[in-house]
Amino acid sequence: MVLNALPKVRSTRDQVEAALSILIQQQRPGDQLPPEPELARQLGVSRPTLREVLRTFADRGLLVRRQGVGTFVASRLPVLETGLEVLESLERLADRLGLTTEMAHLAIEERQATALELERLGRTEPTEVLAVDRVITVEGEPVADLTDVVPVEYLRRADLDESFRGSVLDVLLQRGLPPLSHSRTEILAELAGLSLSGYRASQTTATRLGVEPGAPLLLLVAQLYSYDEQVVDASVSAFVPGYFRIHVMRQVRA
Repeated sequence: MVLNALPKVRSTRDQVEAALSILIQQQRPGDQLPPEPELARQLGVSRPTLREVLRTFADRGLLVRRQGVGTFVASRLPVLETGLEVLESLERLADRLGLTTEMAHLAIEERQATALELERLGRTEPTEVLAVDRVITVEGEPVADLTDVVPVEYLRRADLDESFRGSVLDVLLQRGLPPLSHSRTEILAELAGLSLSGYRASQTTATRLGVEPGAPLLLLVAQLYSYDEQVVDASVSAFVPGYFRIHVMRQVRA
């Protein structure tokens, strides 16, 4: 397939996007595209132009670029859409769509909170916390890198048994104590591999999510409060944008 075989469009970039779209439609999820030099030769374009288009398609969730491995056609998972008005776990959201979630890179430890974690927990004294770090996959695709930090008076390592599916929120809700009130969530944009916000070691995040350094990530930094206004859980969630759509309902005020 070469660009000259395609209808005339506005620019070389448009032609590359059109040709690449056709190529993707002809592949199955998980298929690997030819190496960049070969693909650039097939499309008759420069490698910088091709690389820019590949990055755009990866941002849209159509391709997955794995550093040092290659570029693959993304699985065609339905978009997980949710609103910020109601706090709900990723596992429950996937369940409603009949999708299977699993955990990868799970690490659970009880340790002293860092200075940044103490700030986000609203504490000044040294505090022992339970840190739960994991990647969530949906239908085998890594879609979210999650970290929760909970003071041990609310949750301990022994409370997470074999039934733990990845949601600290669901565990806290099932326990019922302390009663949970609301969550304050900050929405940030971050480039994988560049810790712009200071919240992530995002080179690790890029590797775990299978995205290239520089790929955009949707970052939710949240504090979960009890009814007595104590921070029960401080969390950082990095999402691969192509799999998520988050909306906000906003009231019109005169």
